[in-house]
Amino acid sequence: MDKTSNQMNVLVTGSTSGFGRSIVETLALKGHRVFASMRGIGGKNSSVARELEEWSRREEVKLEVVELDVLDESSVDSAVQGILASAGHIDVVVNNAGIGSSGYLEGFTMEQARHIFDVNTLGPLRVNRAVLPSMRDRKSGLLIHITSATGRLYIPGLNIYSGTKYALEALVESFSYELAPFGIDCVSIEPGGYPTDIAGNVTAAADTDRLAGYGEGTNPASGLYAFFGEQFSRPNPPDLKEIADSVSDLIDMPAGQRPLRIVVGDVGTDGLEELNDVTEKIQKKYLDSIGL
Repeated sequence: MDKTSNQMNVLVTGSTSGFGRSIVETLALKGHRVFASMRGIGGKNSSVARELEEWSRREEVKLEVVELDVLDESSVDSAVQGILASAGHIDVVVNNAGIGSSGYLEGFTMEQARHIFDVNTLGPLRVNRAVLPSMRDRKSGLLIHITSATGRLYIPGLNIYSGTKYALEALVESFSYELAPFGIDCVSIEPGGYPTDIAGNVTAAADTDRLAGYGEGTNPASGLYAFFGEQFSRPNPPDLKEIADSVSDLIDMPAGQRPLRIVVGDVGTDGLEELNDVTEKIQKKYLDSIGL
C-alpha cells in the first residue's frame, strides 16, 4: 500500500464505475481520506456502495461512500456540509460525474439537451459553489474536472456531449483566474478514448421525426465507435488508471504550480497538447491587450 504522508480530504463525484471508481480506489490506497459520492446509495447503487465499503475495510483505507446527486443543489449542499462536519475541511474535489450523447444534433429534444448540460456542466458548478466558501476561508484547495479531448477537438456525433465539455472548459479557466488569489488551483484533465462504462450511460437523439430526414439507421458517430473499438481491442489498450494516476500526481504538485489543462491518453488526442499550448499563448496575449 503506497500511503502518502500528506493526507488530503478528497471528494469525488460519479464514483460508481469507470474513471470515478478507479480514482477513489487509487487515492485511498495512496493514503488520502476519500469521499466517494454517488446518487442512490440506498437504491440503484446500493450494491456498488456496499462493494466500496467492503473493499475499504479489506484494504484498511479511509474511504466513505456519500450520497450526492449533482442534479440536486440541496443534495450537493447536504453532502458537502456533512463532509465538512466530519472531516473539518475539503482539500480536493474531483468533478467526474457525467453522461454521454450520440446522434444528430437536430435529433435531440430540448429536454434531452438541458439534461445533459445539467449533469456535465452545471453539476460541477453546483459542487464547486458548495465547497468554495470553505476553501476560500482556508485559502487553499484544488478543483479537478474530468472534461474530454472532445471538449477541445470536435468529433462528429458527440455534439451535445462536446458542447457540455467545451462549456466546462470555459468555466474551469474562469475559475482558475478568479480563485488564484485565494490559493485555489483549478485544473482540467482531458482524457482521450478509454473503455469506460459511459457507453452504457449515453443519451441517444430521440426526436424520430427529425432523425427521419437524415436517413434510417445512420449515426454520425458510427466512425468513432469503429475507431475506438479497434483501439480498445489492441494488445495494450488504454488503462483507466492513467486518469487516476494523473489525479494523484496533480494532488502531489505544489499549489500554484499546477497546469490549467493536462492531456491523458493516446487515443483521439492527436494535436491536443499543441492546441492547448497555442491557446495558452494567445489567451495571455489577448488578456495583455485588454489590460488584464
